[in-house]
Formats: sequence, structure tokens, C-alpha cells
Amino acid sequence: MKTALPRTKLLASALIVIAVIGGATYYLLGRNADTDLLEGAEYSEAQLDEGGVDGIRDLPLAQAKKRLNYLILDMRDNLNRIAMIESMRLEIGPATPASNEPQAQKELSYEKPFAPFPDQQLKAALTTLKQTPLHFQQVFFDNGSGLNLDVEAIRDTLKLGALPDQESQGSYQIQTVHFRDGTQQPFADVVLEDANREAEPNHTSTELKVNKPVERLQVALHYQAYPGFRKILLDPANPKATGENGEAYQLTALGDSRAALQLATPKHKSYVIQGLTADGKTLYSGGSSTNTSPTAEQKANLQAYYNELLRMADNFADFKSAAAVQDHLEKFASSLPSSDSELSNVQVTYQFEDTPASVVIYLLEPAQPQTIDLEMSNSLPPRERYIAFDSASEKKGFIDNQGKWVVKPRFERIEYTEMPDVYQMMVGEKSSGEGWSQLLFKYFAFVPGTHTLNELPFESIEKQINDRLVVVQRETNGPYGIYDVKKLQLVVPMKYINPNVIGNVFIARPGQKTYGSDSLYGAWSLSGQELLAPRYSSVNAEGAFIYATSADKQQTDVYDLGMKKLNPASATVFGQFIQGQPLLIQDRGSRKYSFINEQGKALPFSLPFDDVNPFSNGMAVVQKGSRYGAIDVHGKLRVPVTYSTLNPFQKNLASAQMDGFEGLVLIDKNNRVVKKLGSYTSYSFPSNSNEATYSIWDTQVPNRINVFDADGNQTDSFERE
Repeated sequence: MKTALPRTKLLASALIVIAVIGGATYYLLGRNADTDLLEGAEYSEAQLDEGGVDGIRDLPLAQAKKRLNYLILDMRDNLNRIAMIESMRLEIGPATPASNEPQAQKELSYEKPFAPFPDQQLKAALTTLKQTPLHFQQVFFDNGSGLNLDVEAIRDTLKLGALPDQESQGSYQIQTVHFRDGTQQPFADVVLEDANREAEPNHTSTELKVNKPVERLQVALHYQAYPGFRKILLDPANPKATGENGEAYQLTALGDSRAALQLATPKHKSYVIQGLTADGKTLYSGGSSTNTSPTAEQKANLQAYYNELLRMADNFADFKSAAAVQDHLEKFASSLPSSDSELSNVQVTYQFEDTPASVVIYLLEPAQPQTIDLEMSNSLPPRERYIAFDSASEKKGFIDNQGKWVVKPRFERIEYTEMPDVYQMMVGEKSSGEGWSQLLFKYFAFVPGTHTLNELPFESIEKQINDRLVVVQRETNGPYGIYDVKKLQLVVPMKYINPNVIGNVFIARPGQKTYGSDSLYGAWSLSGQELLAPRYSSVNAEGAFIYATSADKQQTDVYDLGMKKLNPASATVFGQFIQGQPLLIQDRGSRKYSFINEQGKALPFSLPFDDVNPFSNGMAVVQKGSRYGAIDVHGKLRVPVTYSTLNPFQKNLASAQMDGFEGLVLIDKNNRVVKKLGSYTSYSFPSNSNEATYSIWDTQVPNRINVFDADGNQTDSFERE
């Protein structure tokens, strides 16, 4: 058995730590010159009996003396260990000579900085959340109903006030249930815990004894929030901070991608610790380890206990039995003053991606219970019938507004659709012959004025147009049409493909197969009346306008949503109406350009140019000979026709090439040169956007390319191979 002295020497020798960090050396030293370690008698292995106080009474008296010797050595070790840890200090030594060998830059990971969010901010955020619709889902059974509270938005808000490693938790108490028939009743005194279940991660559920449709719920949200916080920053220059009633925060080691701290924090407070780089970024933490150390009261009791052990050893002849030794130790321990303290002493070590330049501590006040009242609405719109599950048959059917069966439960599965009174139902299974089956579904709707279900003649609903019309597809890869769910009839037959609906216009191509057809596009009303014969290579809807391009792609016409043609019959359209800008047209005979407004009226612009481009961000590039300029939306020439190149304007600027400078320049809408970029390798300039990018050769560094955005700000730089 080893004695205490070798263990103490090993402990002392381990308390000198050297770490080289960023050109400086940080030393963690044991201040033994200022710290008096306990010394005393040493014992051979034959003089020791390892163990605790329990069981001494069962030993012979001579063996009890050996147990006392062991307790003395063990207590001395503990007191010396505590003394040396508390004497540690952080020092900065001279810089370590830098290596001449280049080192690869380590790519670091960062995490989101902790942002304190005390109760006043959290309450304000929840109050704001009350202004947005909060919902629950109601599911019906034969003798009751279930309420699934959608708490995702609430949970996300509560998370703002939670610690980084904690779940955002709240509990929900339904106070009053308001039914759709105008009645209401108080809810049972049940608190719903937000369990954050994997099966329904965004819902908290409960049940009602009745299956009447609910309109809204009054809900009390109970949660915890801390009223305030203190921010503490520790670094090599300022390694220690203190607070009231003995609070202490000390940085004891910094190196090897770790930070160690000695903390004396109030027991009822929480804290968050993060490591920061020199430029304030939050380093990713790979975890931490924590050890508890005794408080001042506990240390005083340990010292008193040690002193009593020594006194007992000196007067061991006074004890006539081993039981007397144990009784005395237990009585003495129980007579010591209470060691309860408001502080917790801990040593904590955090592992980071790199050695932090500093450590930030957020000390949070004790969380207090809070309550806020919320109102939730049923996400299921009012309707004549509701899907309900029968527990006895394990089938589904329909109930009315009073919870009575109107269609007996006989269906395996029924699902609501976006259309009221249209349902998707499982009608059977189709075996694959390979050990699995495909579930077969059909759409059904109720015959108006009855509780009779009618199977609908399509396989899928592509798009809801309004509360009665839907775009439907007959079968997979089959044709589309429009179905009226109120009249239970097709209003546009299912003989079209690639459909699109804009306003009251149905755009599509005739055909029976979605893929493999080469028919042309046309347009029809929502009642099936032909508006444009199917003879166009494309018919596109953008905003409040429809653009139809001929089969030979030589002519494009523009229509409003009432299908009024806006361009003259002799002219073709270039571009589109965007941001209220005039639309460019060209007469097919004279080749002259002009502009029209959104009503189709020609604008009195003088355009003595060889070429004109559509507007982009309020400016249209024009060309005369080999030179370019630009006009504004009023037809005024704002940029003279002097540039050898002028690209479409972005929000503020356009790129151009001018005499006397090699490469690109950026000009504004008043012809001022804002920035000279230089020779380029590539660029892009989408119209009516601000997403232009320019790759420009660096004039100082060979093969380096600098990337600029639409406003001339440098966004990137790289070497070209």
C-alpha cells in the first residue's frame, strides 16, 4: 500500500502546466512558497488499514488504530490537494520563438453566440406571438375528440429564453373550450406538459369527453424565465472576477484548445460559458468536465475533522474498544457546524476547436414561473360533416355538427383535402406480387343536400382554383381538366396537358399524355370556352399579363387577364411588364421601336436609335451605330450614346466600357462614373435585379482575380491556376 507522502509529491509535481499559445507561453503554477502544505507522521504499509469510518466497530482495537492512521493520511491528502488547487494562478511568459516552417491554417468551426433573453424580452416576444394565429387540430372519435395543440411557434419562442443545452419547455392549461354551436365549458384542471415527442414533435395533445366541433380554446401557458443576467469576460490580462457574497470566477488554465476555470457561483443561478477568438467569434465546444470542490465552511469542517483525528491518535489509549472509536468519530462529525453554503465551488474544463483568446460567462438569475394567456383556433374550417374514428370497429365514418353519425364507420382511411366536402378514401389494395401492396385511393364528395357519397372521376387534384373549382388529372401521365366540386361535374374536359391557371384563364396544350406530346399551347376560360386557339409555342403568365409566342417564334403578343390584346396587331413584344416599366414593341414592317404602357397605350418617346433594349431597373439601353447610351421611363436620354459597351442597369449602377480606360467601369443613372473596375475575365448582369457580378484582374498581384457585386463592393478574391 502506498503512503500519503508519495501521493502528495506526485500531486505537487503535476501542478506545473506549460502551454504555448499564439506566440506566448501561459504558465499555470502551484504557489507552494505561499501555500503551507500539511505535514505529519508517516506510516508504513503495516501501520495502515484502508477504509472509512463505517465498519470500525467490527475491527480489533489494534486494527482500529491502523484505520485511524489511514484516515489521517487520507484527510491530509485531501486538504493539501485543495490548498494547491486554490493557489493556482495564470501567468504569461515570454513569447515562444516562431518556427520558420509554414503551418497550414486550421479551419475552425464556430457556434452561435449565446444571446441572453430574460423574462421581459421573452414576455414581449410571446405577447407579439399572440397577435399571430395560433392553431390546434381536432380529431373526432365515437365518444369524444382529441385536441392537438400546434406549439411549434411557441416552443421556438421559449427556446430564446432557454440555455443552449436545454429543451424549450412549457406547459399548457386549457381553461375554456368554445364550441362552434355557440356553447362553452370550462376544461378539466389538467396541465399538458410539452413532451416534445418524436411521433408528433410540434404538438401537445389532450382529449375531450365530447365530439362536438370546437371553435377556439383559451389556454394558459406556464413557463420559466430568468429575470436578469451578468456578463463576465476573462482573459490572460484579466483572469479573475468577483461578485457579491463571495462569488468568484477565475481562469486557471488556457492552452491546448482548452480553458479551465475555478468558479464559486450561487447555487440557485445558472451559467453559460463560451470561448471566444481574438476577433470575438464563438468557438465550437466539444464538451466539458466538471469537478466540485468544497466551500469555505466545508473546508473548515474538514480541517476540524483532521485536527480531531490527530488528537485521537495522540490519545488513542483513552479508547477501550473499536466501537468507541467509531462512536466518537460519528458524534464529532454530527457536532460540526452546518456546512451549507449559498455557493457552489467547481472546477470546470471546456474543450474547444482552438485555444480561445478569452472566455465569456453569462450568469443567469434564478428562473421564475411565468404565465401568459393565449387563444388558439381550430385549424379545421367549419363544415357540414367531420371525419370520425369508431373505437369498436376501428373504422372511420362521418359525424355532423352535433357529433352524430351521418355516415356509419366502414372506411379504413379517410383524409380531408383542401376542398371542403371532398375527401380521399382508401378503396383497396393492389398486390405487387413481390411481397408488398399498393394502397388504392379515390376521391369522393357528398351529393349536395344529402349524405350520399359520390366517387369522383379523377385520380389526383393538381391545384385548387377557388372554393369550387380544381385542376384535376384523370390518371398518372394522363390529361388534365377542371372540375366543379359543387356541381359534381367537369367544366373543362380532361383532354389537356401542362396546365396553368392565371386569374380566370386556363393555359394548356391538347393531349392525352403528359409526356411525349408535341402539341401547341392555347388558352380557355374556366368554363371551357376557347380564348386562344392552340397554335402557340408558348403561353406564359407573368404577374397580371399573359404572353403568347407564335409557333415560328417570330411574334409575341401580350394580353391582360381579361384577354384584351395590348400590343398593335402589326407589332411584336420584347420582354415583359416588370415593376410598372413600359414594354418594348417593334413594328414588323418598319422595324421601328416604341413603348406601350400597361393599358396598351403608345408612349410618345422619341427613339432615333438603331436598336433599343427592354427596360431594366428604370433604364433602357439604346444603340446608335457602335455606341450605346440609356433612356429613362419617361423617354429622356440620361446616359449619352458614347459608350462602346453598356450592360443592363442594376438597381443603382450599370457596367460599361468607355474610351480612355481599358476594362469595365460602373456608372450611375446620371452618367457619373462611380468606380473603375478594370480588365475582366467574366461578368453577369441579370436584368431587373441587383445580382450582377464582375470578375476583375488584380492590377498588383499577377493571376489574382477580385470579384465585385452590382454596387462595386468586393465580395471575393482568388488565384487563377
